Amino acid sequence: MKHLVIVESPAKAKKISEFLGKNYKVMATQGHITDLAKGGKHGIGVDISNGFAPRYSILPDRVKIIDNLIEAAGYADQILIASDPDREGEAIAWHVASRLEGCEKPFKRVEFNEITKKGVQKGIDNPRDIDENLFRAQEARRILDRIVGFMVSPFLMFTFGPKLSAGRVQSVVTKMIIDREDEIKAFKPEEYWSIKANISKNGDSSPFLAKYDIRVSNEQDANAVQSDLSDSNEFYEVISVERSQEKKKQPPPMVTSELQRVMSRSFGFSADRTMKAAQFLYENGYVTYIRTDSVRIEEDALKELRSWLSSSGHSVPKSPIIHKSKGSAQEAHECIRPTDISLGPDNPEMGGDEKMVYQVIWKYFVASQMEPAIYNTLKVTLRHSSNPNHYLKAAGKALESMGFLHVMGVNDENKIDIPNLSEGEKLFISAGGVTIERKFTQPPPRFSTDTLIKAMEQRNIGRPATYAEILSKIASRHYVEIDGKSFKPTELGYKINSCLESFFSFMDYNYTMDMEKKLDDIAAGSVNHTKMLKDFFSSFQSELKRACSSSHIAICPDCNGPMYERMSKSGQRFLGCSAFPRCKKVISSPNSNQSSPHSEENASAQNNLT
Repeated sequence: MKHLVIVESPAKAKKISEFLGKNYKVMATQGHITDLAKGGKHGIGVDISNGFAPRYSILPDRVKIIDNLIEAAGYADQILIASDPDREGEAIAWHVASRLEGCEKPFKRVEFNEITKKGVQKGIDNPRDIDENLFRAQEARRILDRIVGFMVSPFLMFTFGPKLSAGRVQSVVTKMIIDREDEIKAFKPEEYWSIKANISKNGDSSPFLAKYDIRVSNEQDANAVQSDLSDSNEFYEVISVERSQEKKKQPPPMVTSELQRVMSRSFGFSADRTMKAAQFLYENGYVTYIRTDSVRIEEDALKELRSWLSSSGHSVPKSPIIHKSKGSAQEAHECIRPTDISLGPDNPEMGGDEKMVYQVIWKYFVASQMEPAIYNTLKVTLRHSSNPNHYLKAAGKALESMGFLHVMGVNDENKIDIPNLSEGEKLFISAGGVTIERKFTQPPPRFSTDTLIKAMEQRNIGRPATYAEILSKIASRHYVEIDGKSFKPTELGYKINSCLESFFSFMDYNYTMDMEKKLDDIAAGSVNHTKMLKDFFSSFQSELKRACSSSHIAICPDCNGPMYERMSKSGQRFLGCSAFPRCKKVISSPNSNQSSPHSEENASAQNNLT
């Protein structure tokens, strides 16, 4: 064996082994092999006073895996680490390299954007060094999340009860759902009246519907307008006729967030359900890597798609359609696309969720390089003969050329139900007359998975790769509940949100957006991760102390965590650190006249609670 190739998933390892010869051995880490340890000051596994130096520990169920990797590395001439092509994958690569460092074998990082023979060979042919900046961005995010989770959650548990947690991103997403609910509750409906008239050239043949063009807010005015418009002695003059063509642009190929949104909107899938199916498709070689925010199409894939469109009888634009990614997208990545365009959406090789997700990915990819859909549109404006302040408008559109709608399976039956008209023509009220209908403005809807992900993207909260986990977590913690397809905050969610908003900057939308931008800058090498963490912790520590003080919570002198009043089996009251057993500090309780247990008795005092 000359090369040891290390990937994350056993399924992926099996697939890749089929493409590589006998000189390659492919093994899987089964995801992360390490995590931040639990211990030390603050119990977070990070030495804050020493430049936020993290202390990592091997995950218990990965010990045997690492032993096997070390053994295999001993027989290899070179080690190729092919974890996923994103920040988490870069962190896995870094940790694997650090654990195998003693093997004294050369390391290289490779990326497989697709699990196909071509994609694997391309990765093997383009090795690189581990990207330290990308790893530091992941590490900084992990440390931030650990600080918030481990240091704010005990405060919440002291205040509201056990088994509660705070999260740097999850708490902000909960706030978004609560803020929307508050908007709904504060909404005051406004009355308005819809006024429509049936119009025709001679008063009775070929009528069409026109709408009154001025907002009417009360019944008295609506009745007056209805009376004016219904006068059979009056007519309506055509004052403008606008005919035009309207193009509906091709959609871009899929990115992670849009895939989650479309599957939610069209099929009711949760983000987690979508990503599980997409992961299967990626690991089995059907689609390219599924965690991306770039709509870029690799050049060879673009040529293959245009060739396939032409040979399949579709009209192909003269030049490839260039779709623009969002500002934060990493253009080194590709969109989510089929690895083989000839494997169509109805292929029998897959079924269930996987087939539904694949169909969406395939259709959007193909549609992205087709001609736009073209509509003929008609807009007509009419003016009352004796009251020039009364206008009626009618509009319609009809599909002229389907373009990309062919492949999307859209059957657009819009048609123009307006006769051919010319300026200056006289029209009259026809059978059906003028109708009025009382309506009210509606409050903003609750967030669905689709609209919540869109709002998170707009506010730059979290990353597409984390959306599924975040939405699943806030529901499982009962901070929100799913009401039909909508997210609704619970009473517990309200209480926790109000408390966190009162004390912590990380709950501010702009603060969270800025933090995501800094993490991107760390990945780009323009911001030092240690400085960013120092700036965050300085204000965060002050906010936590203020929060604990306001709730009369004692602060642990050793780790600055909240302390709870506890009682030993002997009836002795004392304050024990919430980070126990990571921190075993105890002090005298203000409710007890007894002295604090001696330091050597700390562990037994905490262990012997009633």
